[in-house]
Amino acid sequence: MNAGPAGEAGEAGEAAVARARAEIAACGRELLARGLLSQTAGNLSVRVGGQFCITPSAMEYDRIIPADVAVIGLDGRQLGGARRPSSETPLHRAIYASRPDAGAIVHAHSPYATTLAILGEPIPAVHYMIAATGSTRVEVAGYATYGTAELARAVADAFPAPARAVLLANHGMVAVGATLGEAASVAQTVETLAGLYYRALAVGTPRVLTDEQMADVLRAFAGYRAP
Repeated sequence: MNAGPAGEAGEAGEAAVARARAEIAACGRELLARGLLSQTAGNLSVRVGGQFCITPSAMEYDRIIPADVAVIGLDGRQLGGARRPSSETPLHRAIYASRPDAGAIVHAHSPYATTLAILGEPIPAVHYMIAATGSTRVEVAGYATYGTAELARAVADAFPAPARAVLLANHGMVAVGATLGEAASVAQTVETLAGLYYRALAVGTPRVLTDEQMADVLRAFAGYRAP
């Protein structure tokens, strides 16, 4: 017997969730190998319709398999997965609620970005690649205890579209993208920029690109696409 439209929609949704869970498990291993993630710190999520898939709490990235990835409704209810979702689930919910353009989120405690977050130092336009973050400056969201609604609000308010990254004071960084691959790429760019800025500060006064120079870069980036 053929499935009706409702059955087909349900099957398509289940397939999309399964793909997202597998993608999160694989991306976690990749970012661990790159040094953006460590042990159980940080979390990844992917939006799937009216829900999102997110890494489990307190589990090392090289041990996570797709079945460990939690499925959460945008109302906060856990819809799937036997393990507890990340403690930063409220943060992901708040970003998805305020950013319709966000299809995935990477939250990391990568070394250089976290160092600048501890210093309360935003990342200015010290390199043209900052355009990949959707802005000319990566701001610092105010501090709040991890896992709280206060932190979720502070972060969601700190980088309105089109900005795709923000540092979290004394904590780490968050990057968003239309896809998990894009969010991971933004996170990698932020960590690279943070490393360059940190090293430049250590030896002198970094030269920041002007608004006019960055306007030219942003125009060039608008037409830049992968083949």
